[in-house]
Amino acid sequence: MQVIQAKPRGFCAGVDRAIDIVELALELHGAPVYMKHEIVHNTHVVERLVAKGAVFVEDLQDVPEGSVLVFSAHGVPPTLREEADARKLRVIDATCPLVTRVHLEAQRYARDGYEILLVGHRGHVEMVGTMGEAPAATTLVDNLEEAKTVHVKNPDKVVALSQTTLSVDDVASIMAELKKRFPKLNTPTKGDICYATTNRQAAVKELAKKCGVVIVVGSPSSSNANRLRDLALDAVWHKRTHKATQ
Repeated sequence: MQVIQAKPRGFCAGVDRAIDIVELALELHGAPVYMKHEIVHNTHVVERLVAKGAVFVEDLQDVPEGSVLVFSAHGVPPTLREEADARKLRVIDATCPLVTRVHLEAQRYARDGYEILLVGHRGHVEMVGTMGEAPAATTLVDNLEEAKTVHVKNPDKVVALSQTTLSVDDVASIMAELKKRFPKLNTPTKGDICYATTNRQAAVKELAKKCGVVIVVGSPSSSNANRLRDLALDAVWHKRTHKATQ
């Protein structure tokens, strides 16, 4: 049996940065250090940090006033920042810089009077944070079917942003549908999907061409890992179907 490792693989720079931030916070402040949501969606990393004294919470009411609180790599809405200030928490922001860029885009477009179509998975923690930047101006588009039916008030002033960890192919098809329906649709000069996500998806596609089985090592709650699994399944299925029809 030949085992081929994908290149690139492993954590992206944003995740490495977030993990380093938590470990440094534990060294500087000592345990416990609280975190809003899992710092990254990886069970092994989370368990290792818990063993060192990290405490993961979903509700800031569970964080004692004045404690050290780290925001996860996925980002948070402004309302949570305000709540943390009100509770006098010492906040360390580990939001991925690429997620922050999308937040800033949402702020800018909302300020300029645009309606925002946010392409992403409903309920995902990253989407909760991004939508919170301009909730009155933002509509979530979860899939291609929703792209075909979503309504906007002014088709001449609408922009589409996206979650950073989506399937490149899925986003392309959704954006194409939105562009067809709204010819004046605005999109950022650079796509919102992060470069690490794009590169890893391309690597899995190439890997699937050479392999009969692709193993994706990741957590079930990880959007990145799930997209890689979906791409691998799709590629292997197409390869087997093509062979069967020859």
